[in-house]
Amino acid sequence: MICLPPVAELEGTCLLVPKGNSFLKSMFKSLGGCVECETEQIMNAMMIPGCLMGPMYGILRNNRDWLIKQGVPAEDASYFVGRQYLGIIKDAERSCEDPSHFDALIAEQTPGGLNEQSLSNLDGKGIFKAYDMAMDAILGRIQGVSDGSIPSKS
Repeated sequence: MICLPPVAELEGTCLLVPKGNSFLKSMFKSLGGCVECETEQIMNAMMIPGCLMGPMYGILRNNRDWLIKQGVPAEDASYFVGRQYLGIIKDAERSCEDPSHFDALIAEQTPGGLNEQSLSNLDGKGIFKAYDMAMDAILGRIQGVSDGSIPSKS
């Protein structure tokens, strides 16, 4: 699986199944990175974060629009949000091979600080559960067992 927009910039990660094709692995690494998957089921699950590109852009747009509502000029708001998130993503990418890295980044938020409070506020509103539901729904679509929609509550 190749997520074309990031791979076109040599910054994406390709998924390879089955393991063991050293030629393809080498080629994919040259395009930004490669993860070899044991099974197609694992590859399908690994595809899901790449399906969150649209929601990520939605977060950026929401942040930009919120700043504009606060009186920030649109060009400044757009530039600032893009650059701010670039720094955040670079911080996340630095040691991403370490499975505990993201937990460590969360743990380093200042106790009682603004970032910790923002995380708590969003978690309390169910944002991460909503992301889980969205990922489960898209996985269902990839697997052919649903249309990818989140079922509405009855």
